[in-house]
Amino acid sequence: MNILTNVLALIVVLSVLVVVHEFGHFAVAKFFGFPVEVFSVGFGKRLFGRKWRGTDYRVSAIPLGGYVRVIGLGPDESTVTEGTSREAPPVGKRWQRALVLLAGPLMNLVLAFFLHTTVFAVGTRVPAYELEPPIVRVVEPDSPGAEAGFRPGDRVVAINGRTTSRWRDVLFIFGMNARETLNVEVDRGGQTVTLRVTPRPSTKYDLGYVGLLPDFGANVRAKIAQVVSGSPAAHAGLKAGDVVLSVAGKPIQGAPDQVFTKFVEAVGSAAPGPFPIEYLRDGRTGSVTVTPRKEGDSWKVGVQVVGDLPEVVERFALGQSFVEGWRRVETDFKMTLAVIARLFRGTASMKSMSGPLDIAKFSGEAARTGAVPFVAFMAAISLQLGIFNLLPIPVLDGGHLFLLTLEGIARRDFSLRVKERILQVGFVMILALLAVVLYNDVAKNVSEKWWPF
Repeated sequence: MNILTNVLALIVVLSVLVVVHEFGHFAVAKFFGFPVEVFSVGFGKRLFGRKWRGTDYRVSAIPLGGYVRVIGLGPDESTVTEGTSREAPPVGKRWQRALVLLAGPLMNLVLAFFLHTTVFAVGTRVPAYELEPPIVRVVEPDSPGAEAGFRPGDRVVAINGRTTSRWRDVLFIFGMNARETLNVEVDRGGQTVTLRVTPRPSTKYDLGYVGLLPDFGANVRAKIAQVVSGSPAAHAGLKAGDVVLSVAGKPIQGAPDQVFTKFVEAVGSAAPGPFPIEYLRDGRTGSVTVTPRKEGDSWKVGVQVVGDLPEVVERFALGQSFVEGWRRVETDFKMTLAVIARLFRGTASMKSMSGPLDIAKFSGEAARTGAVPFVAFMAAISLQLGIFNLLPIPVLDGGHLFLLTLEGIARRDFSLRVKERILQVGFVMILALLAVVLYNDVAKNVSEKWWPF
């Protein structure tokens, strides 16, 4: 069931984001009076639709996004793959064509802003510590933070000149800058101290780890974040949100980074079972009997557990929601550009890029959590889609803009044959990138057989 949910959530995310993207192209092309031949929701064979004022508004067979075909704007991926490209006089002026191309990514940025604003206005539950001042209470031994000289009591003021007023800011910057040496300004007893730290790559998504934590205490319990459909945990009746009190009589609690390890060790020592799992749900305790399954060299019950940390609702008045929405877009925009730059420099791993499997999994998890987390996830993907489309790679909008720039320098429009060849090179580049991303996707996900723990 989880896999089906993941696929359906992925279709919804991509369809909405790509159709909004293509509507940007469509609206500006119509504004300039350009002839728009097709506006398609989906790809492939036309299923049904209506022709109106020279445009074929259609629904196509493959429900993953869509496309717009503007006559005279040049060949695109749909005409090249279908073999329907045809020579047509360039439409409008080059600056008008450039605005048509820019409108798609811009619509994704606008959508991200709108969705983030909505999330801030409606409110969403977040771990309480994320909104607290970033005062270091725990420096984990042998961590990059310990090696850099951080001490309990240090307050992180800024990282690489960027003010960090909350733990969320600190963890986000550390997480997005694995292998990058960062200058961290801290307030230590009223004195300003600058420390240099290099976040260590951790997790299969190559997130940066420094080892600085607030004081969570040593009695954090394990909460089930996800239950895999068809797993022993699902058959036993465990649900997402349940707090695990004990496994086979062994209490599960500790620091947030310890509860996962304690849960896995308790399951492994009690295998092959069956054994009881005691839980807390809606203020009431309960117990189920679970028989784990062996996956490779380990025993799993089919749940994902996280630390049960106190949560608060982050909500703003409508006016402030617009401000916070813009701040989130601005922050994510800059960070995404920084990650892309690191990928080109070779200082970031390709593992940090998410492909179809990852996006499907994250989409499904967000959808199962609730409407607000799903909308927030969609906002993040919309922003990244807009930025990615601006890269100067043929096939992408940025590639077409780069081609327009070359035509402007040459003071002439290139022939259809030349444009098709450039587009084909872009296909090869995109396919090569997709192959790498898919390989990492398989390595990160299929090896787990969709069984977290």
